[in-house]
Amino acid sequence: MTKSKTHRFVMKHRSVLELRSLSIAAGAAVLALACGADDSNNQEPAKAVDIPREDPCANPLNAECPTNQLPKKDDVSTGGGPVSTGDPKKPERSQADLDKDAAENVLKSKCGYCHGANLTQEQAKAGMNFIDDIDKLVAAGKIIPMDSAGSKVIQRMVRKEMPPQGSGYDLVSDAEIQIVAAYIDNSRYWGGIPGSNCQDKGQVIDFDQLYRDVNSDLSGEDKDDRVFYRYISLTNRFTAGVCAPALDGDRNAMVKMMNMLSVKAKVGKVVPVNQTQTLYRIDLRDFDWDRAIQVENQPFDDVWEAIIDGNPYAVPFIGDDADDAKADTGTEVPVMFADQMMNVATIGNLYYAIIDVDINQTLGTFISQKLGVNVQEDIENEEAIRAGTTKSTVSRQDRLLERHDLVVRNGALWQSFDFEADDANENIFADPFGFAAGGSEAIFTLPNGMLAYIIADANDRIVEDSDILLDTSQDNHRAVTSVSCSNCHAAGFIPVKDEVEPIARANARQIGLDNDEVEQLEQIYVKPDAFAQQVKSDSETFYQRALQQANLPIQGGDPVARVFIRFEDDVQLQDAAGDLGLTPDELADNIDLLDPVLTVLKPSKAAPGVGQIDRDDFTAQFIGALCFLSNSSDNEPDPAFCDALIDN
Repeated sequence: MTKSKTHRFVMKHRSVLELRSLSIAAGAAVLALACGADDSNNQEPAKAVDIPREDPCANPLNAECPTNQLPKKDDVSTGGGPVSTGDPKKPERSQADLDKDAAENVLKSKCGYCHGANLTQEQAKAGMNFIDDIDKLVAAGKIIPMDSAGSKVIQRMVRKEMPPQGSGYDLVSDAEIQIVAAYIDNSRYWGGIPGSNCQDKGQVIDFDQLYRDVNSDLSGEDKDDRVFYRYISLTNRFTAGVCAPALDGDRNAMVKMMNMLSVKAKVGKVVPVNQTQTLYRIDLRDFDWDRAIQVENQPFDDVWEAIIDGNPYAVPFIGDDADDAKADTGTEVPVMFADQMMNVATIGNLYYAIIDVDINQTLGTFISQKLGVNVQEDIENEEAIRAGTTKSTVSRQDRLLERHDLVVRNGALWQSFDFEADDANENIFADPFGFAAGGSEAIFTLPNGMLAYIIADANDRIVEDSDILLDTSQDNHRAVTSVSCSNCHAAGFIPVKDEVEPIARANARQIGLDNDEVEQLEQIYVKPDAFAQQVKSDSETFYQRALQQANLPIQGGDPVARVFIRFEDDVQLQDAAGDLGLTPDELADNIDLLDPVLTVLKPSKAAPGVGQIDRDDFTAQFIGALCFLSNSSDNEPDPAFCDALIDN
């Protein structure tokens, strides 16, 4: 489009462009945006377009359809508890069964053409006709329990080899791959991590040993550097009975967490400091964590202190070792457990503050001021690309996606806009240049290449979660930044096949598009292969390169989301013991001395099975239990801290 044509187009649609500021957002699971149209040229009002849609209930996220309504999380145990089928003649189904069904359905729908059970062994490619049977895939070595990245089925889907490109079949989306990977990586469904349950049931690194290890490392470092050193521990998992070599998933999650929460240009180091590699040192300066931040208008001296404030498990200790560590580092809590940190630092307004997002700004302001992206100019110059779809795998509604180059640094911004089905203005087909989104997301590359995520509401206000996007791993099924987003984007950005351009072009006269707008439509709403190539390039150039620099796998599920979901799961005896610095046997022997709420964890003759307690209920009891059980240790929780919290 020539500059004069572009000017006419922009002037014609300026009212909507200015109204939305082309407020831009970024992303949870996919991407999108748009500009607007009015009747300034006295055209006849656009007529409704009959969009050739599939049955809306074909979208598995459409909660309005009875067959797609999900059980409430309160009624479902992620450890495999029963879920009613609603039919007394049919047996209850566990969450494990439901998740297995979902994984097998992905494999059947995407790979069943060549490997389905309806084929004979001779007809099936490579003689494999059991693609929708996970148990057989495990037996054949195609799936390795608790190792999605090493499973051949996942590897081939990630490399876009299954289904083969050029076969005519739709590729498996990253969101669909994640459904399969999440089942493979869920330790609850495999009886624990293979080889993880050590023979030595008495392995323990208690808080005394933890602080001795911290001081041992600090003693060998320069005094001027010590004040910037902090420690992240996996010893609660080790003490819970997980062997050190089986903690690689937790290690990957810890390294990724630090770098997805960094605003430095380089990937930062996370350094092991003890023999079992269950204690790690970070330097705040490597992640720009030594800067002051505000969380919901509350100031903190640095990022670490903000995380301490949000972490209900962050307890100051006193004692010779603890006092030395606090004096050297200048913080009351120099060490935190990795999964507890992840549970607070990777979500909500604390997450936004850590990655330098001001929640008091609109998303559009953040994008223009912090990322340097001029959305209107990019559209005028046809430097943005778009794709719209009715078949989102993460949104209950239609989605529109748009990409921009970052201006402040080398990188990419992808935007997604979601639409409420009952709003007449929210139609990506009837007017491809004018719409009102019901919500939006943004996903952009950080200076080190990792991905950052923002969710905004219909008014462009930055929010913590979304009810348009679906995440069944959350208690309320609402997608939350950043865990829901990183869970979907484990391999990077996600391609979408555009449905808008061919429909809008075929109905151009009916919806009132002139020749300039048709040209603009064709330039911005690019062909699926071009869109997919841009997605692939951005994922490899920025995100996957950052993963490789951090020595993290680029295939399989997201390690941060995996640990986050595991930590949110119901707490069993061994989990509670690890968090309290005890072996499971030690906790079982002393549990009758604690609040009766916790006695459900203790196995008995009457209840020989594994007891469990809701994570939130355990968190409420944690401080009291820790203060009581640790008061005879060389290093114990600060009595003043214990008294203040218990009294409240």
